[in-house]
Amino acid sequence: MNTTISAQDCLEIIARLTEREGHAHVSDIARQLGVKKPSVTATLKSLADKGLVQYVSYRPVELTRKGLQVASKVIGKHQTLQRFLTQCLDLPAEHADSLACKFEHELDDVAYERLCLFLNVKTMDKLKKGEQAVVVGLAPMLNRRRFASCGLTKGAAVRLLKIAPLGDPRSFMVNSTEISLRTAEARLISVQVTGSDEETQ
Repeated sequence: MNTTISAQDCLEIIARLTEREGHAHVSDIARQLGVKKPSVTATLKSLADKGLVQYVSYRPVELTRKGLQVASKVIGKHQTLQRFLTQCLDLPAEHADSLACKFEHELDDVAYERLCLFLNVKTMDKLKKGEQAVVVGLAPMLNRRRFASCGLTKGAAVRLLKIAPLGDPRSFMVNSTEISLRTAEARLISVQVTGSDEETQ
């Protein structure tokens, strides 16, 4: 059994557990990472000192805003790598997922940005007016129920309609429904650009 834990792995697991189960306990984190609870506790204390988690003994672990940003970036790298491995290398999803887990921490920001550019992946706040795209990823712990009610889920077709004069909010067409998102919300949703209004005219 492993005794060392990557801080990024720990943050990612906390985010995924919280999104899926509604909470992340030390025992659950240890089980997911394949380590013993004392190792998780030591890592959580270090992450708490850095302002990335809120940790109190015998209570669920919570990500801070800063911790959520780090976890979201790690998950974004994983999703982008998995997409490259399945779309470009035609690997099975399970194999691609396993490789993405190994590569995500080695992918530096420069390489990640170039990979996103190669795949035409960006966050919704970076869409230009008239650009058409498909939702490919949502950051953990978004209000999924709210977005799901208007069709904003993986695979949904989106298009930027307009931006308010001060930059917020932004209006999008999601499938056949017009919705408004704050920039901070749009920044947590990844899309793959598929075209623009100009190309269809």
